[in-house]
Amino acid sequence: MKYKKYFTLSYDDGVEHDKRIITLMKKYGLKGTFNLNAGLLGKRSKLNKRIARIPADELKQVYESFEVASHGYKHEMYKYLSNKKTQETISKDIQVLSDIIGYRVSGHAYPYAMYTKKAEEALRKENVVYARHALGKGSFKFPENTLKYMPTCWINTKEVFRLIDEFVQAKPEQEDMLFMMWGHSYELEFGVRKCPEDQVERIFEKISGHKDIVYCTNREAFSC
Repeated sequence: MKYKKYFTLSYDDGVEHDKRIITLMKKYGLKGTFNLNAGLLGKRSKLNKRIARIPADELKQVYESFEVASHGYKHEMYKYLSNKKTQETISKDIQVLSDIIGYRVSGHAYPYAMYTKKAEEALRKENVVYARHALGKGSFKFPENTLKYMPTCWINTKEVFRLIDEFVQAKPEQEDMLFMMWGHSYELEFGVRKCPEDQVERIFEKISGHKDIVYCTNREAFSC
């Protein structure tokens, strides 16, 4: 059996900056997943007016050929919700996004990286295939529990180019390998640490074009 290497991107919040990221992803032949909040579509952030979410009537066009996943109906903190409210926000987000996008949403990214057991149970009831934390573990291993997945790295990590080199040079001899890189597209302009377009493009150029890497959405990676 020949083992494979999978690379995928995961971007949160469904903001207008996604359009710029998608243009770069297409330029370098990359694929990935965008995690949206159905209850915030088309709205501008109250905390940062520069963050504007893509409206519902643009979703199918903007994210065509990419995967749409859930991120909590209104990006709620699961830690502070009851079991019932957690189930409601997850179920509603999945249902509304599925109706808009035209297929059943089957992936999730935990808002604020706030994993809870009740959220995992709610996702399982919705037949969600995988759920992603934030931050990163610097590993290329597939998780035993796909509803508690820690990605490889944040796109802004200082180790990103080292990790890319390591992944490109690796030979999967005992198991498949997964490199999932996550971020927020507004980090092109601002955020805790900016990752401006020229740096994103250098990252995308470095990881792209390798014949032994499968470029895929998050869902495709977990369905291999």
